[in-house]
Amino acid sequence: MNLRIERIQYQNIREFQDLELDFTAESEDPHHISLVQMPNGTGKTTTMNLIRATLLGLELSEDEVSSFSPNEFSASIGKFEIDLRTPNEIFTLQLQLDYDIGESEYRHIKPQEARGGNRSGHYMPPQLRNIIEESFVDLFVFNGELTEDFLSRGKNEAENALKIVNFLNRIEIERERIEQVVSERQEGQNVTTEQGYGNIKARVESSAEMLERLKNQKREEENRISDREERISEIEDERRKILEENEKKLEKYKQVRKEIEKLRSNLEGEVDSLLSQVRSPRRLSDTVDNDIQVLLHNMNIMKLPKSTSQEFFAELAESDKCICGRSISDTERDVISERSERFLSEKDIGVLNAMKDNLRASPEDHDFDQQFSRIAQDRDMLHQKQQELAAIDIEDEKLNERLEELASKKTQRQNELEESEEMLEMLTTNDTAYHDRFGIDWQRNIPLCKARLDKFENRLREASGTVEFGKKADLLESIFAEFTKRCLDTLKRAQIKKTNQKLEQILGLSKVQVEDIDDSIRIKGRDEASEGQSLSIAYAYLASLFEDSRVGVPFVIDSPVGSIDLTKREQIAEVVPQLFDQLIIFVISSEREGFVSELESKDIQYTTVHKTGTAGEIRKNNSRSYFMEFQSEEEEDVRV
Repeated sequence: MNLRIERIQYQNIREFQDLELDFTAESEDPHHISLVQMPNGTGKTTTMNLIRATLLGLELSEDEVSSFSPNEFSASIGKFEIDLRTPNEIFTLQLQLDYDIGESEYRHIKPQEARGGNRSGHYMPPQLRNIIEESFVDLFVFNGELTEDFLSRGKNEAENALKIVNFLNRIEIERERIEQVVSERQEGQNVTTEQGYGNIKARVESSAEMLERLKNQKREEENRISDREERISEIEDERRKILEENEKKLEKYKQVRKEIEKLRSNLEGEVDSLLSQVRSPRRLSDTVDNDIQVLLHNMNIMKLPKSTSQEFFAELAESDKCICGRSISDTERDVISERSERFLSEKDIGVLNAMKDNLRASPEDHDFDQQFSRIAQDRDMLHQKQQELAAIDIEDEKLNERLEELASKKTQRQNELEESEEMLEMLTTNDTAYHDRFGIDWQRNIPLCKARLDKFENRLREASGTVEFGKKADLLESIFAEFTKRCLDTLKRAQIKKTNQKLEQILGLSKVQVEDIDDSIRIKGRDEASEGQSLSIAYAYLASLFEDSRVGVPFVIDSPVGSIDLTKREQIAEVVPQLFDQLIIFVISSEREGFVSELESKDIQYTTVHKTGTAGEIRKNNSRSYFMEFQSEEEEDVRV
């Protein structure tokens, strides 16, 4: 189903006493591109907010209603209307604002119905009711900040947009509802000890709050690590550029860096090998090894574990006859049961057999002193090479000073990076030895906190008699999670392919390509893109998203090129017309150059809206020449 915006009208809203913007052509179909030029302060942001609120039927607070009241003239009532069209019907959504009491009301009008179908309440066609929600609307009544967020590491906007358009976010909402249903079921059960139940519930809640806090801290640390790695990379790039002025020293610089990387790799391998070997205590102490051998010898002498288990005699005591055929009386049963305690259980036998197998395996002799010596030598060599790398400089004093400054900054950033990496490891490690060594508890570690939460959730279920119900809920949650993951993986592959096809058509084969969608968009072969390329990628990504959507929507955007320079604006002008069948673009006069002049479409409507000297009076002009020549007084002052 296609949704189109045909007209918007303001009455007594901010600067507008009465203004109508019609986006339809003579054919009564909407123009492909409707350019609306409004000077800053005229109401572009107000218009975007009103369109969002009216499409969604948002309830407005008293302060929000008051924010739309006129600035330069008085009015008690304001009104904003949007005429919309679908293949099946035409309808108007109307937002009425009462400034005196700070209240708002929605009405809807259906011209095809008797008496104009003017009725109270918000309306959306049945096919769109479950689709036109806030997260979906934000993708086509576009928040310009999303273009940057699509490519920003640590943010999930690109992946979230994919979920929203394909309704996978609805499944995540249902997963949250499962948790709510389990909680409600637990609340409704009869509990023998209310105080005990309350204590367990309080621990569940405190664990859940702490887990969320730790996850937020993890995201913050990941963002810090990404930012600090980027800063270090920038410092290294600048240092590399300086060093490139001296080719010989550059070659030495590269050689020393290669040696450093090799030494680091060797050290990592040797340390990993050493850690795996020292896990056996017998390797570290002859005394421990001798004691273990004595233990094994004594177990063999005592023929432990015995082949006959305690369970055998317990079963025999319950029989009517002995294995020899004699009848067993109560007296014999008591004796058999009493003496069965001298024998091991089958579980104990299994444990002892496993012990004997492990004790028989003698460790190979190993010279740890030699290995420690190699590690120490490699560490010393690595330190020397790092000093050698830092000593490479150029004879120019200013460049030397800059190199020293960069080296100092890099050291500072590396120290900060190490701190963040240590904090991240503390938050995420499953290593119990690490936990014990640094005294890390559930309040500082995500796996420990999650384990604590799981433990008390299970106790809560036991206390409320909802264990089986909880297990079924967990199973359903896991099914939803696996379904979402598989769908998302498939959608990402298709989305990457479609986005790259659009980028090839728009920017050419030599330009940027999307490599992956890992929460944000990752660009192939580079860490970052220019501002113009970023906008091109974000717009191409959006266009591809909506290609297979169940709803064809208009694209409404404020200032599509922002403050980027003229040469980069041309890229955006090439992308934007291919996005959607209907585009409504709000611009200011300073954005015309390099963008409006480069737009290619056979169907562009040009509208200029500006104030006059009379309070509340707004003039509108639909001439292209007027549009291209218009300059507001405010913008003229800025240019001067």
